[in-house]
Amino acid sequence: MNVIVICLDTLRWDHLGCYREGRAQTPALDAFARGATCFDAAYCASFPTVPMRTDAFTGNVNWPRYGWKKLGEDETTLTEYLREAGYHTAFIHDTWNMVPTGFGRAFDDDILLEAPAGWEANIERVVSPVPLGNMRQGGHGFLRDRARVAHCTQETDWFVAQTMLAASRWLEENRKRERFFLWVDSFEIHEDWYAPDFYTELYSPGYEGLDYSYPNYGHASLYRRHELRRLQARYAAEVTLTDRWVGHLLRTIELAGLLDRSLVVIISDHGMYLGEHNRVGKHSVDSADPWPIYDEVGKLPLLIRLPGRSRPKRTAALTQPADLAPTILDACGLRPPKLVGKSLLPVLRGERAAHHKLIFTSCHSGRGEGRIEYLPSCITVTGPRWTFVTGCEPWSPVLCDRRIDPRQMRNVIDQHPRVAAGLCDSLVGFMRSRGADEGYIQGFARV
Repeated sequence: MNVIVICLDTLRWDHLGCYREGRAQTPALDAFARGATCFDAAYCASFPTVPMRTDAFTGNVNWPRYGWKKLGEDETTLTEYLREAGYHTAFIHDTWNMVPTGFGRAFDDDILLEAPAGWEANIERVVSPVPLGNMRQGGHGFLRDRARVAHCTQETDWFVAQTMLAASRWLEENRKRERFFLWVDSFEIHEDWYAPDFYTELYSPGYEGLDYSYPNYGHASLYRRHELRRLQARYAAEVTLTDRWVGHLLRTIELAGLLDRSLVVIISDHGMYLGEHNRVGKHSVDSADPWPIYDEVGKLPLLIRLPGRSRPKRTAALTQPADLAPTILDACGLRPPKLVGKSLLPVLRGERAAHHKLIFTSCHSGRGEGRIEYLPSCITVTGPRWTFVTGCEPWSPVLCDRRIDPRQMRNVIDQHPRVAAGLCDSLVGFMRSRGADEGYIQGFARV
């Protein structure tokens, strides 16, 4: 059996039609979902970009011990297990910030789609349509990212198109292999939201006004209403652009006769606030202002198709990226080692409805390696019904009942103190089991 994983950075679950919200046009992903299992309760654990992928590749939840760092030499990855079992492995990606973190190790083929040589010279030529001070960290990232796409004039120049075309070519060349593992990773939906204009026109035709494409990672009150709607339209345009080119890859998988002998996974690493909770961005960049991780950021789209499966299925089983490694190993007939993640095969086969009791989500804020000082994080505990968010002082703990408050707008901790206390106790136990520093634990053990 082959394994194909497509990881799409910053894709919000509620922008896919298969998640019923359908805030963007995603015909290709929706069509794929009609032959897959759609997970309605997948949540990020280690946050954001690189930590999420570390969980997925190692099968463990690593945020209690460390943050954004290079893979440890003592950490065995999914790729290494599969390669040892005789799989030909390939990593095709445009997610450039993964390069120094060691994810490419143990891949037989490591293909990075990059901006043309000398792109840095474009930084001085970038003209911002809005004040740089209204963007994340003074627009430094905007100037860099816009310079990296200065060469894009036709749709096929965009990174997601290049990445999916490269993956399709790889499949054409390798489709007859006995077994392979292909991880395709696109950074496209991450800001700068700069899709071809005709995609943006789908959601914001004839717009006039300040044209934001790069969020401020701050309060939504910075924007006028029409400016925020335009920013949301630019995000939706990136989602639809990505859907089109993922669709190209999915069609190649189908036409190459690989659906009947491949496990195919589509997942994201996290979402993005687009005005909800008066925030725009995925996290704070103010060390004095830790942000909570609610469903707009922490909940993930996750679609998994078993070989030959054609009937759609939905599940409310709580799952997380660390489940990918044991699931893939199990599906390939390999015995997974003891990991925090658990194989989803019983859920996919309909043998079990539940999976994890709780998911614990955060960016490392302890004293371990890889802490990002400007990115303080709360910790979110997610159960089938409740969301509990705790943080260091002066953060006041929050409890939300998603059954009656799916947008997580009302704090009901005073009405349900025992529920909050129980979730906090579970968090403390989990952090200890993962080797967190005791001072780190006690700073967040608050109800």
